[in-house]
Amino acid sequence: MKYLFPKRILLSENVTGAEKLLTERTLQIGLCEKDLTVLKGKASIIFDFGREWSGGARILTWDVEGNKTVRLRFGESVSETCSDVNVKNLGPNANGGATNDHSNRDFTVELQKYSDMTFGQTGFRFLRIDTLSDDAKISIKTVVAAVDTDTRRFKGSFTCDDPLVNDIWNTAAHTLRLCLQNGYFWDGIKRDRLVWIGDTYPEMRAAHCLFGDIPETVNSLVFAEKEQPTDGWIDDICTYSLWWLIILGDEYKVNGNKEQFTRFIPFAKEIVERVSKHVKEDGDTAFPWDFLDWPSCYTDGQPMIKKEDSHAGAAYLTKVAMEKARDFLSVYGEDTSLCEDILARLAKKSYNVQKYKQIAALGVWSGDKSENNERVLMANGAKGLSTFLSYFILSAVASYGHADEALSMMKEYYGGMLSLGATSFWEDFDLDWLDNVGRIDELPKEGQRDIHRDTGAYCYTSYRHSFCHGWSAGVVAYLAETVAGIKPVGTGTKRIKIQPNLSGLKHIKISYPTPYGILKVEHTLCKNGKVKTKVDAPKGVEIVKE
Repeated sequence: MKYLFPKRILLSENVTGAEKLLTERTLQIGLCEKDLTVLKGKASIIFDFGREWSGGARILTWDVEGNKTVRLRFGESVSETCSDVNVKNLGPNANGGATNDHSNRDFTVELQKYSDMTFGQTGFRFLRIDTLSDDAKISIKTVVAAVDTDTRRFKGSFTCDDPLVNDIWNTAAHTLRLCLQNGYFWDGIKRDRLVWIGDTYPEMRAAHCLFGDIPETVNSLVFAEKEQPTDGWIDDICTYSLWWLIILGDEYKVNGNKEQFTRFIPFAKEIVERVSKHVKEDGDTAFPWDFLDWPSCYTDGQPMIKKEDSHAGAAYLTKVAMEKARDFLSVYGEDTSLCEDILARLAKKSYNVQKYKQIAALGVWSGDKSENNERVLMANGAKGLSTFLSYFILSAVASYGHADEALSMMKEYYGGMLSLGATSFWEDFDLDWLDNVGRIDELPKEGQRDIHRDTGAYCYTSYRHSFCHGWSAGVVAYLAETVAGIKPVGTGTKRIKIQPNLSGLKHIKISYPTPYGILKVEHTLCKNGKVKTKVDAPKGVEIVKE
């Protein structure tokens, strides 16, 4: 556990000596404390701990008179700490207010004389404390954030000549770190403290660039397998069983431990057999729900199972999953004829993506590198980018020779969140939300929209919207793999190809973790337009040349 003192106080009403809580002091309550902060009557104070964290608050109280009860409200934005819990329906296009979903962030506690107590376990940057009666008088020595965030050292790093790009990498890395919890990938630390296996894919890709191979991926695969209902789908979502196969295949390529992965063979075959029943002879798919992400599979709040783009996405994802399953099973000499048969069926049908960049990107990933998918990807610049599927969208855009545009899209989209005070990346973001909107680290101003209260969609409206979601960290993998050009070849990260695309940058330094040590690469754009690359590879890693 790490303890962090607040960086700022944003509101102080009926509080004497509020600024004293910004001074670092010994975290031990004593009988003869001086320089205390006093909340008298109905008082309020809001703290800013400077960055999104996972954990709670530790309060050292010296004396309490009158009503001991205080209300604690943790928030990912300042305005969330000023909201009331108001859970309405939580389906698509919900109109919900603040919630305690998945973790209590709004509750009352009693503070005691000469006490040192820790409260809460959630995702937050801000904390509001309110006394609740006129007769209250509470003297406090210290309030600190009690942080349970993962402490492993980042082995991977990325720096370049563009400060915004560096900020995006570092913020995405912090986001992923926060979501490494209890040996698993959590989707979010305030809400969605679950192992959504599909959402794990971009988290896994980012983790490979930041830490190397970590146990969270295999742990999450095992957990999802055990959680699947009999004759059902992982997380009760058809496409998430496809994602399980994809994660398995890609994790094995990084890990390369054949013996460790033997245990997954029966379940992988079980998923392939179930998928086969939902792929018709003409190549059409017939899953109960073609879920890729919320925007691409819902219209006006209603699920459109046969909506063309989401239907295409499910087929694209099925193709990738069957290829990954085939390659994985063939390592063990297993029969892969059913995978081949499904792929042959899928090849009979083609799709024409209409609108969604994330679906076009999955098409490119599956091998459908059509002019139409390029058109969809390039339409309206960064508009339509997805936090969940940004890795695929940016990679697909760059694959058409538009790497400069991809980096520009990334900077506009992720930079949009940063411009609003984000210190971790969000469950979702839309560039249209930037119009006349306030920052998350300021009290709402008259005439401005509240970015947290007034935006969001589907199941993440208003304050239910998570401002720290691990799936948004996929941008780390894009920067490492496409911009810096670090591309592992084969199994076990023994061979690496280096194909940078500086995308308008002039200088990049990257450290990339491998099982054999840290690969260090530096790219410099020369005056003649050529890129000079220096490589320091650990013993055991072969740099593959063209």
